[in-house]
Amino acid sequence: MEENRVSSIMCWFRQRFRKQRNELDQDNPCEHSPTGNSTGKSICSPGHSICKAHRGSSCSVESSVSSSSFPSQKSSKSSENSLPSELFSSFRSTRSYDVCVCYNDKDIDQAQNLASFLEGHSKGLRCYLQERDCPLGGAVSTELLQAVHDSHCWVLLITPNFLNDDWCLYQMHQVLSEGPMSQRIIPAVLNMPRSELPQELRFVFTVDFNRNKEVGYNQVYKTVIHYMKDIIEKDLKPSQSESRE
Repeated sequence: MEENRVSSIMCWFRQRFRKQRNELDQDNPCEHSPTGNSTGKSICSPGHSICKAHRGSSCSVESSVSSSSFPSQKSSKSSENSLPSELFSSFRSTRSYDVCVCYNDKDIDQAQNLASFLEGHSKGLRCYLQERDCPLGGAVSTELLQAVHDSHCWVLLITPNFLNDDWCLYQMHQVLSEGPMSQRIIPAVLNMPRSELPQELRFVFTVDFNRNKEVGYNQVYKTVIHYMKDIIEKDLKPSQSESRE
């Protein structure tokens, strides 16, 4: 009798203990040592109602992240402005440069800034700078004359230094003889009033860099493109009239 009573009491304790243990497993994450874990301990996710270890399998220590949680982002590249069609014409290839920048050596920084603007990706012009593009060992007069001849347009960076430089004045006269009364000559005034322009340039439209250089740079660019457009249209008109005949 006594043995049956003890047995029933022990059975009640086992059932009670088992129930408490199951409730504890549901409320708290479990800890056990998975195979291959260097730390010797793995923590189950609190969101699991019952750890996989209690269902006869090892607890998962890695969580997979759904690809939908991080939507793919395409890298957006800033689209460059399309270059004018005039820059792809066969006429452009007849000259080595689009713009020859004539300047005094003391104004090299200003000339480089202008060339950098015109040669930018959104502009795409080819500029000639004496200090950068003139080959060593060549005669100055020959190289300056060749640069004028190999360029579609010429920008004369008129400054007090330019007017006091004989080589600059020589290049200016070569420009005037190469393309008189044309859109190819673009005087740009800097650090001086327009009233002090040489007599030879007072009949030519002048760009004023004193007020706003960026606006002046854009005026130079538009003038070059406009010149190319006019030449291309003049070349197309005779061919169109011949095709009609």
